[in-house]
Amino acid sequence: MNFYPMVQFGQKLIEFLTQPEKTDESGGDAAAPLPLKNFGKLIRYNNDELTKRGDLTIVAIPRYWQKYLKMQGLKLRIDGDELLPSEVERQELIEQSRMWRFPLLEVTVLNKERYSLRFQRHPIIAHVLKSVLTLRGDYGRSAKNNHSRTICLQLQADAGAVDGGQDLRHYRVQQLYKILLRMVDYSSWRLVEPNDRQKDTICVTVELEKCCKREQPVRHVCLTSGPVLDPMNMGASFLTVNEYLELRRKHMELMATQRSGMCPVGMSSLETLTKRLGAAAVIVDLFVVRHSSAVRVVRHGMGICKGASYILYNSARMEALLRKFHHEVSTGAYERLPLLDEIDFSVLEDGVDWELIYGYLLTFPELMEYTMEQLDQGNCGVHLLVHFVENLAAAFSRFYYHKKVLLQKRDELMPILYARIYLIKAVRQVLNTALAVLGIEPVDYV
Repeated sequence: MNFYPMVQFGQKLIEFLTQPEKTDESGGDAAAPLPLKNFGKLIRYNNDELTKRGDLTIVAIPRYWQKYLKMQGLKLRIDGDELLPSEVERQELIEQSRMWRFPLLEVTVLNKERYSLRFQRHPIIAHVLKSVLTLRGDYGRSAKNNHSRTICLQLQADAGAVDGGQDLRHYRVQQLYKILLRMVDYSSWRLVEPNDRQKDTICVTVELEKCCKREQPVRHVCLTSGPVLDPMNMGASFLTVNEYLELRRKHMELMATQRSGMCPVGMSSLETLTKRLGAAAVIVDLFVVRHSSAVRVVRHGMGICKGASYILYNSARMEALLRKFHHEVSTGAYERLPLLDEIDFSVLEDGVDWELIYGYLLTFPELMEYTMEQLDQGNCGVHLLVHFVENLAAAFSRFYYHKKVLLQKRDELMPILYARIYLIKAVRQVLNTALAVLGIEPVDYV
């Protein structure tokens, strides 16, 4: 069974809904191939508006399933105009799911075309928090062995200088190569040197343009880095890396000083903080779109997304909350944090808590695998990881505004406080892991 729990759930759901299309000669059901892990629009997992739309939705019209199921040698178990025509069938699905890793709580009709499914939340919350806080930086990291797929990764020979004087396009290709190295390390791929290539090793070269004009070895893949454009004339940007880093540092300094309560304590200076913010902003600017697409530099403040300042501001919020909690423990205002096994997870089943856990923490390992799925076709989803960290920061911001973490020391409130502290620890861990893959350093203070 697949490592990823939502893929497991999808396969279990397919098993419940279907049966083999043909029977074998002995009269039993013919063995069908395992369902694919990508279910497309048939099964759609939500990460926002969960209260309104449910945790996931599935297509209710049988004919939309037919093409997919036929490829798998399957057919629907119930023959009719609706996938789950009555409350009886929907309740049967709920009962069957009680034997699965993540049982269902409710199946309802969302509209004419889709059903809405909701999970029992406690099993997922317990699984996610224990997995993240136990595995830490290895949460979701794929295991490697001698049978793992192998990859040889190279940067084109003329990728430019590395002293800060190179242009932004060359800097972008250099950073793409470094990010890809870290993504390979996190993935199920095993990195090998050119001299250790095997017959089925994929050879990936990170380049500025397609290398089809040159003779290449078998199973060679060209991963291209698109141009960097000036937004004023839409021509190639002539800014050097150092010039752009300084420009973005000044943008970050202006944004930071406009925020109330900025306090770069623990860092050598305000300049040190804004340099880190500026470097993060450059990475986000260059990879907020597909690596092969053209990207425009940011001349004035914000780019096309909320950007690095927003991400790292929320990262610093987490650090501030945890720092304040540990200070209160040291002064005796709070008791020490109980063991994770002693936490009441039911207090985290509310909307914004659940959105963080189900919509982002649970799905992070699958996202990391998905970013590498088309590597052999010359595509790597770095931009998906950038959007993930921005959306995770936004989800945490909603949590921060709606939930008070450091509550009064009253017996009935302590279970809530402790559960929320563990949730923040888990969010911080996943965010920092994703930032590390992108080559972005978090900050402790803003």
